[in-house]
Amino acid sequence: MVKVESNIEENIHRILLRPNQSTSWKTSLLFVFVIAFTCLAIGIGFAFAGATMILPFAGLEVLFVGVCVYLVMKKTYKQEVITLTKEKLKIEKGAGKIDQVWEYFRIWSYVSVEKPEHPWYPAHIVIRSKGERVPIGDFLNEEEKEDLVMSLEKIINQLK
Repeated sequence: MVKVESNIEENIHRILLRPNQSTSWKTSLLFVFVIAFTCLAIGIGFAFAGATMILPFAGLEVLFVGVCVYLVMKKTYKQEVITLTKEKLKIEKGAGKIDQVWEYFRIWSYVSVEKPEHPWYPAHIVIRSKGERVPIGDFLNEEEKEDLVMSLEKIINQLK
């Protein structure tokens, strides 16, 4: 998701980048509970039939599904914030809190789109300054990357 916020009076532009979230935490927990109930009900049924060794494996299966859902949901909550002013360019990355920050002079920074060698691979949007290279929006799909590039071009032209 690409969300652009502009304050024309103060000449501050902020672009918020987030991955697409197919479900919420509540829906994911509901999914894990349905899987847990189903697996444990089948396991308890087999335990009453005399096959008690299935219960630990049913528990491990529920634990594995829960951990996988948690890791996927954690990745969907990361975000990147790009703030552009007349003088500065600031990039903040993190999940829930800011983990990394880059701050450059806007005049000495430039945005480049690195085309992939093969059409199956995604393009990469990179901000370069002072010999550093910061990739942005790697989790975006191709349409969102095009929107991001167009938004950046529009903002940069407004700040000139």
